[in-house]
Amino acid sequence: MDKDVFDLLEKLDNHGFKSYIVGGCLRDILLGIRPNDFDITTNARPSQVKEVFREYKIFDYGIKYGTITVEYRDRLYEITTFRSEGTYSDNRRPDRVLFLDSIDDDLARRDFTINAMAMDKSYNIYDPFNGIKDLKNKIIRACGDANKRIEEDALRILRAIRFATRFKFYLDEELFDAISLNRNLLKNIARERIFSEICKIITYDNPSYGFLLMEETGILDILFPSLRKTVGFDQKTPWHDRNLFDHLLCVMDNVPNDLSLRFAAIFHDIAKPLTLKIDGDGTGHFLGHDALGATMAEDILKYYKAPKALIEKVSILIKEHMKVQEVMTDKALRRQIKRVGRENILDLYELLYADCVCTRYDRDGSFILNRKKRIEELLDEKEMKKEKFLEINGYDLIELGFHGKIIGQILKYAENLVLSDTSLNKKEILLEKIKNNFISGDRNG
Repeated sequence: MDKDVFDLLEKLDNHGFKSYIVGGCLRDILLGIRPNDFDITTNARPSQVKEVFREYKIFDYGIKYGTITVEYRDRLYEITTFRSEGTYSDNRRPDRVLFLDSIDDDLARRDFTINAMAMDKSYNIYDPFNGIKDLKNKIIRACGDANKRIEEDALRILRAIRFATRFKFYLDEELFDAISLNRNLLKNIARERIFSEICKIITYDNPSYGFLLMEETGILDILFPSLRKTVGFDQKTPWHDRNLFDHLLCVMDNVPNDLSLRFAAIFHDIAKPLTLKIDGDGTGHFLGHDALGATMAEDILKYYKAPKALIEKVSILIKEHMKVQEVMTDKALRRQIKRVGRENILDLYELLYADCVCTRYDRDGSFILNRKKRIEELLDEKEMKKEKFLEINGYDLIELGFHGKIIGQILKYAENLVLSDTSLNKKEILLEKIKNNFISGDRNG
């Protein structure tokens, strides 16, 4: 338990105010999880909170909603006055707030029972909505009327799914129905806020649980309609024993917990329903689904205003996920490293391995792991550590008397030599080979 937060409670209590730690931090404590931060609620009005902590650094950018942020021993603590909230005309934020004197009334405005508990400095817990019971039963339940809670703030739809995914809890039936009924309200929520919740869901352990909930509640069609088309999609190939959506979920669960990898995993085959061609034997083929899928993933992530670097990496991983063969020479691997980028190549093989083992239950992906080990060795070569790795350049060729387009052709020739055998990457060796192969020809291209 953070002793400092109790110091703050003590200060408020010494000035005649009631105060409690509240919400997610108390939930996490009861689950045996160390909270990242602590929220405090009190019957003190914002001006009174500022007076109590006048000797500390204070931030009052949330004062409109009754929140004062206090810096205490290099940590920030939000202290919020008990409040009720009026109408939510935008399905996100209250039009007005009313400050209250009762902790019970304050807890009544909160989203879910597991977040509607408070504890005072003496460790007394106030739990009017039976949040402790729901924690024990692994239930996400709305405080009061589920429809009303969702209508107030439609982002609670994703928050409910996020908490269910994080803690591996179930959605209460009434809350499940409210989410399904009001899913269209998500269209009123800023894309950035939606993306923030999705990023949290996708980076938990077993993110497939959250995406299954999205599908079951109908919100997958609201957020990712092209992904919804993969649900139940028969790939019509002996290489897969799962439908397409289940395959994508499997790959997402089996890549490391990295945001770009998780998005690449869930989107890597998203274009298959659009590229399906069935041959005379009834087998499905998906020519070009990698390139089209990369474009579709880019469009989705741009729509949600994802960072440019994330979009670029996800696109590269999807575009390259089919460019692998059972046998690849060192030359081919070096080319792949240069094409994908040394910063992305190992992540690509994480995606390839997960993709492989999620095709069939009996599929052996050891050849990909062995390939990854070889790539790790190649990455130590000095030629793989820099973009321009040739020991010669265009000026060297000009000195030999070459001009025009042929210079590019010769450099490509030299690059192929070095990619095949890095020991040839010496100026004198390369120039000798160029003299032997090009001097007698046209030097002007």
